[in-house]
Amino acid sequence: MERIIKSLTPTALIVAGAVVFVLGTGFLLASDATLASANSGASGDLAQAGRWLQFVAWACLLAAACFAGWEAILHSEWVAGAEIAAAALGTLLLMIAAAALAASNGSSAAAAVTGAVGIGVWALLVLSRAARVSLNEQRAAQAVQVHSTVQGDRGHQADLWLAAAIGLFALAIGYGITSAASSEGAGIAAGLLEAAGIAALAWAVTVARSRKMLSSRPVPPILAGLALLAISFLAAAIVAGLAFGTLTALGVALTVVTAVELAAVVALGLAAWTRVRELAVSGVR
Repeated sequence: MERIIKSLTPTALIVAGAVVFVLGTGFLLASDATLASANSGASGDLAQAGRWLQFVAWACLLAAACFAGWEAILHSEWVAGAEIAAAALGTLLLMIAAAALAASNGSSAAAAVTGAVGIGVWALLVLSRAARVSLNEQRAAQAVQVHSTVQGDRGHQADLWLAAAIGLFALAIGYGITSAASSEGAGIAAGLLEAAGIAALAWAVTVARSRKMLSSRPVPPILAGLALLAISFLAAAIVAGLAFGTLTALGVALTVVTAVELAAVVALGLAAWTRVRELAVSGVR
């Protein structure tokens, strides 16, 4: 999976996807801000444009995964190629979910379920990596009896991959529950599960950095983006649990949630751009 961000072209495609996703989220932000305006059709048009832009963003991410997978095949890296193929499948499902959401003007319940399955594919992929890394660490510990004394937790990765897999599973369940967002309880549960999933991912990245496994410059903006994303999901859960007396109040609340989400995507996009600059300076293609 790491090959996707170790090659310049796939990483550049991720940056392109992030830029388009930021634009799409910006349109959704404008839609929420004009929800109570006299011209109600303008809000719907802005939201529709935002959803289609987010579909294009997922297409860019799928292209990044496919390009990285093709590179792995050319270099006969079959294990990496299989992992990237699974990641591409999950991304494809998320792209299909975005397309269904845009085509239905945001009313498709199947889109949330399809997206949840896509995230679930990612979770299974990360879980398989956790199992494989755990087996390798056990073999290494048996071969070198002083492994725990010399290296401690610094070389351990299986627990971090497992935490990331659990976080993705929680995110997938929460995303799937949004298909029943008309229910107040479902909306709250979805936001809380999604926030918990993102928090687990942030914990894994933080611990990996503390163990000197991640030392690159993109890590701080990644953590900032994950933190903001978790906050946006918590805010969405709060909004789902409140009863708004006016459309203006609802529009303001949704605008705040979308603004935090936009900031999160910008931070993650900056992390990808930082990685592109690193690869360009090092001459990696």
